Amino acid sequence: MSFVSRLGQALRRSLLGVKNDTARIMRMEVSAMEHATDSQLLYKLATPADLEQMATGADSDIGGLSRCHFSLERETQEGKVPSVFGRFYGTLSSQIPRGSSLERSGYAAFRNKTRPTLFSMQTWDTSFHPYLAILVRNRLASSSTPSSPSLRSALHANDQTGPAIPRAVEALGLPYGNVPARSPDPPLFFVNIQTDGPVTTDLYQHRLFLDESQGTNWQTITIPFDSFVLTNLGVVSDLQVSMLRETILTVGVSALVDPPRLPGREEGEPEPATAPETLGALRREPSRGGKRDTLVKFDLDIAGIWAVASPVDAMQLL
Repeated sequence: MSFVSRLGQALRRSLLGVKNDTARIMRMEVSAMEHATDSQLLYKLATPADLEQMATGADSDIGGLSRCHFSLERETQEGKVPSVFGRFYGTLSSQIPRGSSLERSGYAAFRNKTRPTLFSMQTWDTSFHPYLAILVRNRLASSSTPSSPSLRSALHANDQTGPAIPRAVEALGLPYGNVPARSPDPPLFFVNIQTDGPVTTDLYQHRLFLDESQGTNWQTITIPFDSFVLTNLGVVSDLQVSMLRETILTVGVSALVDPPRLPGREEGEPEPATAPETLGALRREPSRGGKRDTLVKFDLDIAGIWAVASPVDAMQLL
C-alpha cells in the first residue's frame, strides 16, 4: 500500500472520529458507546475488505519452522450459522533449526491491523461491555473429555490486580501444585488483547477454552475482560495491571505449542518440588534439530469478535 493510500485511510478515520465525537457531544453523551447496547462489534470476517484488515505472523518470520495462513471461506449450511468466515490454519513446530538464535518456537497468530489516524491510533472503548465474545469452530476438534474446573475454581482471584500466579493458572490453563493443566495437548489457543499503552510488548492473554463436546460445531466463547492476564514476551507479568478497556488497540488469536511461562522461571529450569508430575508439561527444553520436536496442525474458523454486556447476549449474536 502506497503512502498516499495510507494517508487517505488515516484522513478518513480522523474525519470519522471527529464526526462521531461531535455527534456525541451534541447528544450530550458521556461515552461513544451507549449503556443500552447489548453488544459491540469489534470486527467480523465476512468480506475481502475484512480480510485485508488482518495481520498474521509465526515464528517462521524470525527463523522458526511454524507456518500459518488466513483465508476467507464460504459455506452453504442450514440453520443459524455463519456462511462466510475467516479460517486460521497451519502447522506449529517447536523445532529450532541448527544455527538459529531462537530460544523458543512453536507459535502462530493473527490480529486486526492497527488503525492510525492523523493524530493517534483508533481504538475500541469497551467500558460498558464487560465480556469478550468470539464465534469460532475447531475443524480439528478431538473427542476427548474436557477437564473438570473444580480444582481450578479454588485458585480463581476476583481482583484483577491480584496475585499473578493464581490468576495465570486459572486464565491460561497452566498446571500448578495439585491443579493439573487444562487441555494440555497442543495446539493451545489463546485470545490476545493489546491496548494503546506505553509498553508495546505488553499483551493481555486468556486461553480460548473450547467446548470439546461440541466437536466441529460452531460455538460462542465468552470471556470476562477482567480475567485476562498481563504477559510480556511470553512470560506472565509479576505485577498485574488492570486492562485499559477504553483503549483496546488489537484483538486476535494465537496457536501455541507451549503456554506462557509463569514469572520467575527460566526456560528449562526445574519446576518446584511440590508437584513435578503436574508441572513438567509447563515447559519443554528446546531442542535444536532433535527428532522429538513437536509438530502439530491447527485449523480454526472465526466469524467475528464482539464485546458484550452478558453471556446471554453473546449467545444471541447470530
